[in-house]
Amino acid sequence: MAKRPSLIDSLSIDAGDAPAAEAEEKKPAGRKPRPNIVHTSVYLPRPVYMKIREIAYVTDQKIHDLIMEGIDNVLRNHGHPGVEVLKEQMQQDRPA
Repeated sequence: MAKRPSLIDSLSIDAGDAPAAEAEEKKPAGRKPRPNIVHTSVYLPRPVYMKIREIAYVTDQKIHDLIMEGIDNVLRNHGHPGVEVLKEQMQQDRPA
């Protein structure tokens, strides 16, 4: 059976008129650019996430703080400076 033609396929929109073009130019309101921060995602099994969430609640911390603590431990266990030292080095290396 052949695929039905779509009405959307027959539309032609000038790129200058497209709302998406305007949206790309705008930045989210209230967010400062953070050139020295890299965003990443962590995929956790649900029981692990729930346990970290529980620890964060009991210790009155954010999950992010616990993850950063873990990253700091990994860096130190592999003979590298910790998170704070690396952040300080980054600040010193940045041109004034």
